Amino acid sequence: MDKPTPGFFGTRRFLPLFITQFLGAFNDNLFRSAIIMLITFGMAEQIGTAPAILNNVAIGLFILPYFIFSALAGQLADKYEKSGQIVWIKIWEVLLMLVGALGFYLGSLPMLIAVLAGLGLQSTFFGPIKYSILPELMNQKELLSANALIEAGTFIAILLGTIIGGLVATSEGGVLGVSVLTIIAALIGVFSGRLVPKTVPAAPDLKITKNVFASTRNQLKKAWSVDISRYSILGISWVWMYGSLYITQIPVVAKDHLRGDETVVTIFMACFTLGIGLGSMLCSKMLKGSISARLAKPALLGLLALGTALYLALPTVSESQKLLNITEFMQVPFNWFILALLLSTAALAGMIIVPMYAILQDRSDTSERSRMIAANNIVNSGFMAGGSIIATIIVAVGLTTADVLLILALANLLLLRPAIKLHKIL
Repeated sequence: MDKPTPGFFGTRRFLPLFITQFLGAFNDNLFRSAIIMLITFGMAEQIGTAPAILNNVAIGLFILPYFIFSALAGQLADKYEKSGQIVWIKIWEVLLMLVGALGFYLGSLPMLIAVLAGLGLQSTFFGPIKYSILPELMNQKELLSANALIEAGTFIAILLGTIIGGLVATSEGGVLGVSVLTIIAALIGVFSGRLVPKTVPAAPDLKITKNVFASTRNQLKKAWSVDISRYSILGISWVWMYGSLYITQIPVVAKDHLRGDETVVTIFMACFTLGIGLGSMLCSKMLKGSISARLAKPALLGLLALGTALYLALPTVSESQKLLNITEFMQVPFNWFILALLLSTAALAGMIIVPMYAILQDRSDTSERSRMIAANNIVNSGFMAGGSIIATIIVAVGLTTADVLLILALANLLLLRPAIKLHKIL
């Protein structure tokens, strides 16, 4: 096929996959947001640990399985039929949510963090399938739009999960609501996953390497040996780390720098995740189906400018100042400026990541596409875990969350050269 099929969103070759990944992202972020809010506004104080440290540790444990098991996940996705794997992975999610419900009931932070790490492991095996099956269901002209919809849908799911997780978890009896919602979403994901069209195994004769560390090393070496995959993976990984660190620091920024309560934190997270979805769709319109990296350089420079502006704008306030609810917070004109900075930052991130995914999918050989996506996920996890560790150290030595954001903004300069090279070789 040379031309995109009009209205492919509602077709069976796209919609079931979209719903399945949407609900997976929703569950991950609802559960994660609930834990972050409980830590920030209660559990951290009870155990005498700084919320910023606990939040970064929790996110780091969520990311760790991506680094260890992504290569194995990529091999399985290439060797076996993908839609059947999706169903079993979603059943796995149901079981995790049942254990999570028990953790909420017992009020056990170690159990909840363990379930969060389990969700990271489950997502590790879903990720290579989600992105490698897309070119098998879409034609090339549809690929950029399909990726934009997937990314926009993912971040709308993050938005909803973040809002619901933040609001429900801190309300009376809210942990029961979180438990019920996550279990229902996981069950629906099982049924939508069953509707994803069957595909032909990409590499049925592939021999699985059981040593995950050897397979990780080999897959990274293969991906890194090709300029296009190396540069696109760097771009994708940078944006995932950027977004992860922003979402992790936002509760502390809202509370400690702007004196916002739980409702303000939720609006900040919603604004950021919505911005990524908007940027994803905007880049699809701007590129008009062309698989190109030409937006990466200006977007990176924009992230540098916006991150610096946010650092300079954040005030230092007294801890004795009362926390503002969302109504009080939005009555201050300056706070609208902060929201605009967050929204614009997220939109630029979305404009980088969608074309990078399309490039990696389109330029990877069909027989090893899942493994290339897996290599991407390994580097993603390394970036996000490394970023989480660095952010934790920065806060632990006495610097502020605002300092984390400034360092992150300045680091965009390191990605300019790979972005320019990728654009030239496409």
